[in-house]
Amino acid sequence: MVRTKVRWVLFELLEDPIIQHDKVVFPRTPLNITERTILNNIWLSITANYGDFGNGMSRGIVVKWFNPSTRVGIIRVHREYADMLLASLFFLRRIEHIPCSFRILHVSGTIIAVQKQAIIRDRDIYLEEQAKATERGQVYSITEKLEASSKRIKELQTFG
Repeated sequence: MVRTKVRWVLFELLEDPIIQHDKVVFPRTPLNITERTILNNIWLSITANYGDFGNGMSRGIVVKWFNPSTRVGIIRVHREYADMLLASLFFLRRIEHIPCSFRILHVSGTIIAVQKQAIIRDRDIYLEEQAKATERGQVYSITEKLEASSKRIKELQTFG
C-alpha cells in the first residue's frame, strides 16, 4: 500500500481595506464563513484558472479547520497539487461577496508543524485583541478562547 503524500497549508483570511472618512481602514468584522464555503470558493478558483484538469485534481483538497474569530485555517492538499492550490488562492478575491485575500502563513508536509504554527498565530491574535481591550479599559480573557482553539487544532491529528 502506498502512502499519499500531502501538504498542509496554514492560511489567514484578510479583509481588503476600505476607505472611511478619507482614511484607509482595515476592517475586522465577524465573518460567518464555514470550511465548506471556503472550499467551494477554492474549487471555483481552481476551475477558473486550471479548467477541467484543475477541477478534477482539486477534489482532493480539504479545508480541515477554520477559526472564524481569528480567520486562520488549515488546508490539506496532495503534494503534487500544492502549487496549483497556492496559485489559485492568490487569484481568489471574494468569499461570499466579502472582498478578502488569503495570506499563506506556513506550508508543511506534517500536520504537527502546522498545528504548532496555528496555535502560535491564534495566541498572537488573541493577545493583540486583549491589548486593544485593555487600552479601552475593558476586561478580555484569552485563556478560554485559546484553550478551545488549541483543542480543536490538536484534534486534527487524530482524524488525519
